Amino acid sequence: MARKFSKIIPQKRLVVGLSGGADSTLVLLLAIEMRKLNPQYHVAAVHCIHGLDADDPIWLDHCTKLCKRVAVDEFITPKLNIVYSKGLSPEAVSRDERYRALLENLKDGILMLGHQADDEVENFLLALKRGSGPEGLAGMQEILTDSRGTIIRPFLNLHKKQIEELVVALGYDYVYDISNSYLKFERNFIRLKVLPLLRERFEGIDKAILRSSYLCSLEHNLAERYVEEAYAKACAVFRNYQALDLRKFDLKDKALATCLLRKFLALNLELNPEFACIEQALRFCNSSHDTKASLKISDKLYLKRYLDYLMIVPKVNLPPAGIYELEVGKSLHLGDFVYTLEQSSDKLLAFSLNSDKVYLDFNYHGSLKLKPVGRSRSRELKKLMGEYQIPLWERGLMCVVYDEEHNPKALGDLCAIGSAFNSSGFCLKITHI
Repeated sequence: MARKFSKIIPQKRLVVGLSGGADSTLVLLLAIEMRKLNPQYHVAAVHCIHGLDADDPIWLDHCTKLCKRVAVDEFITPKLNIVYSKGLSPEAVSRDERYRALLENLKDGILMLGHQADDEVENFLLALKRGSGPEGLAGMQEILTDSRGTIIRPFLNLHKKQIEELVVALGYDYVYDISNSYLKFERNFIRLKVLPLLRERFEGIDKAILRSSYLCSLEHNLAERYVEEAYAKACAVFRNYQALDLRKFDLKDKALATCLLRKFLALNLELNPEFACIEQALRFCNSSHDTKASLKISDKLYLKRYLDYLMIVPKVNLPPAGIYELEVGKSLHLGDFVYTLEQSSDKLLAFSLNSDKVYLDFNYHGSLKLKPVGRSRSRELKKLMGEYQIPLWERGLMCVVYDEEHNPKALGDLCAIGSAFNSSGFCLKITHI
């Protein structure tokens, strides 16, 4: 096995997630064997300290001695910062924090993990309990390369008992995590209560589950090719928002629309959205053409629609209504935004000043008429906003810029007002903090 992976892994840094259990111990021994075949390999063992268990020192001592015995090149012991939050299981929170610590130490190497066949079986049943689709039911890949880097799971074809026997046969020992016996954890309940009954009743249930998991993986990969192609066509950028162009696919095609929405949410939220969230998003897209409508998807994020673009918009504090003085060279903090005057030679944006200050008016009415530079006629402000494709939730950012003689000089950062100005002048810049 060491020879097999040595041939297909170009990276020279091998990062092993080492808990001290049998699975991770065997992975470390595999990495050491790979180094024997190729001395250019650098083996780094990462042992995460959870800080929540009285046995942490025992595990650390065991891993320290093991790493000295096999002469790892680097032994790293990051302390995790595990903070449980509502809606997430303690297992999920701990897992995410471990991955964060492991990936921080990857440094263009590959991550080697000790997942095995029993983990695959348990994952399948846990995903089935959650009502997952093919992606959730799909098995783990032996070699996975994504945005995080490359992850290798070399023992997916071995069961826990086989790994334990191999470690002992090689002359090593391992530690047992007592928390693996706590039935309050879903995985442990599946492992200790559900699987023994299934195995007693149904001979070969493990093989059947692994086969189903493999088939789900194949079907998901096939479907993903089609979704990737459709997503590339529908993905867009609208006013600095990552957006989904709803005109590029048929919302009535529920299968495709669901997959695209899931991908859009997952990429922009950086987590896998719950099924209920995807269903709500689909209903929102099918029912709402109202640009005032929004769907709350987290404490700080909203799903909004404008001109057939679907966007994830952060919750912001808009500038309070009023009129504010702004001097050249200074900044004005209003809500979650900063307003500044900058030098500009853009003929459509630049305006002249006879003094060193302007006034930002947020009390305007939509019926107010302004004439942008280069236009022959004035238009109502609300129509100009629509012309510049400013979503309703952004219009509160816009202000009418006046000089000291109360002459309108600009509409926010969209356009200068009045006559063309041919030399360098000023323009308003609006920045989200």
